[in-house]
Amino acid sequence: MSSLPTGDPRTNLATWAVPTALVPAVAHSLTRSLPLEAYDPGFQGQDLQTTYLDTREFDLRRARQQGERYLTLRVRCYQPSDTYALSAKTEESKFRVAIDSRTAQALLGDEVNDVLPSLLPADLLDRLLDLTSGRPLVSVTAICFRRYAVEDDLDRLTLDVGIATDAGKSFPTHVLEFKSRLVGSVRPQPLAALQLHPIKLSKFLWATRF
Repeated sequence: MSSLPTGDPRTNLATWAVPTALVPAVAHSLTRSLPLEAYDPGFQGQDLQTTYLDTREFDLRRARQQGERYLTLRVRCYQPSDTYALSAKTEESKFRVAIDSRTAQALLGDEVNDVLPSLLPADLLDRLLDLTSGRPLVSVTAICFRRYAVEDDLDRLTLDVGIATDAGKSFPTHVLEFKSRLVGSVRPQPLAALQLHPIKLSKFLWATRF
């Protein structure tokens, strides 16, 4: 069984708020819509911890909020497989690479500014230096949730349950996302009957909003 979703990143086409009362219905609809993902064939969910990197001045957050030219950086831990990935996202592209636990700990600690340049492609490193003016990075927030996912070669649906930060913030609902490699892809029909409310959400911006 694979333990880390490191395939080609998909584009997020829609996000919905899921009230607690509808979690079982949404989970049932997911399993009717697409095959169970290889990373969780029993549909038991994976515990994810996502730590975002930024400067103490929140240069990356400011750029993400403006939205025109940004870079977000995150280190994600997948449990129970105890695997890790470094991800970067701009307004035009996504980058993800699997890393080992030692590298993850370095990125989350004092070695982040020494280790990160060797992991990022040159264009993303240039973007980082431009947005931060070379100021050092630190871990600014960690977000935890349990993820249930289904997918095929094109589409992917994820249900994130119990979203909370290490600072004690809890998101008021659970979150369903629809991603695809095909920009014109349409959400699976079983979900339409639930009449979920669409939302626009950046977990990074939400977690660092005070």
